[in-house]
Amino acid sequence: MLALAHVRLKVLSLLRSPAYVAGTLAMPSLILIFLGVGLADTTIEANVIMASFTVFAVMGVAFFQFGVGIAESRVSPWTTFERILPASIVVRLAGTVVPAVLFAAVAAGLVILVAHIFMPVALGAVAWLRLCLVLLAGSVPLALLGIAIGYWVSSRAALPIANIVYLGLAFGGGLFLSPRFFPDVLDSISQCLISRHIAELAWLAVVDMPWPAASWLWIACYAVAGFLLAGRGYRRDEGERYR
Repeated sequence: MLALAHVRLKVLSLLRSPAYVAGTLAMPSLILIFLGVGLADTTIEANVIMASFTVFAVMGVAFFQFGVGIAESRVSPWTTFERILPASIVVRLAGTVVPAVLFAAVAAGLVILVAHIFMPVALGAVAWLRLCLVLLAGSVPLALLGIAIGYWVSSRAALPIANIVYLGLAFGGGLFLSPRFFPDVLDSISQCLISRHIAELAWLAVVDMPWPAASWLWIACYAVAGFLLAGRGYRRDEGERYR
């Protein structure tokens, strides 16, 4: 129940900033219209491009809605009061990750809507379910990494760092340019990025091909690393502010 209260509080606080929320949610769809729509000549290409931009949308929510948002709210009086309430680190992180997943679903849904309007997208029920599963699973480590940024960097540094990580993972993960065009060195680096593995699973989902177990293992490892980084950052910030 306490975790649900934290989820409700976070969702309501975000909804009180509609312009900020709308900008974060709509940006991937707008970029898809300007950069992706003209590249979709076939249904398969349209499906793959749509899948890439749904991953891009989920990343945007994780790094901006929550990473930057946490960094900016850490010094607010309300956050100071909230931090003295009795709740474990797991409850607090859950209260942030769950809203991140919900808002990521909205952002990805907008991308899917735009793709259906402007592109020859066509997926079966199983492919849709597989894509949704990938986005749901991928949103957890991405949200935790965004939270880690929020607790480890200052409010002034959060936005540029989030931009660097966001765009670096997007380009490095092959969301804008297919990894088959990468030079060998960049491809090797790309295969170590969380965005590459989420994208690979999303692409395979929309073309009805089997998933490699290795990509799921990478996502699990990133989720654990993100949880540890976020938890450590939270404790570090708590020690600096309340010692």
